Amino acid sequence: MTAEGRVLDDLDAIDLAIVRLLQDQGRTTNAHIARTLVAVLNPRKTGYATDVLVGISVEPGSLLTVGEALSRCEEVVYLGYTTGRHDILVEMLFRDDEALFEFLNSRLPPLGPIIGTETYHVLRTGKINYDWKLPIEFGTAGAREAHRLPDGWAQEMSGGDGSEAAASPLTQ
Repeated sequence: MTAEGRVLDDLDAIDLAIVRLLQDQGRTTNAHIARTLVAVLNPRKTGYATDVLVGISVEPGSLLTVGEALSRCEEVVYLGYTTGRHDILVEMLFRDDEALFEFLNSRLPPLGPIIGTETYHVLRTGKINYDWKLPIEFGTAGAREAHRLPDGWAQEMSGGDGSEAAASPLTQ
């Protein structure tokens, strides 16, 4: 990579596939690119039948320590810091209930000062939204102010040379 940015040699196979797709269909959506180039797996069809949400409460001052340790666990597919009943919410995938039990009993306690957990077994998934789009009102003048980006962000996205990227609510 050069000081001016990426060069063609920096592109991997996925990057090149995205460029080729955009060359053929310049107005394609991010969701279409994802569906075209990346297969979204159904974990239950790959042998990971135990899908759980785990609410975790931690001792004060240890939120990031526990969260960062959890984020390094291969079973964790989502981690969020929350308010309310729990401090951290994770979604995890396991091959079976025995693997979940082993994790909760043996591998979770050493990750940090955990006060308690509450585990929810997902029996069936009704919706996963990989196609989320910005709300229509996002592009309006009032919404633009409410969603104002930090100074310089639009310039960074356009390459920093002052040229405008394609017109969008973010760069107008």
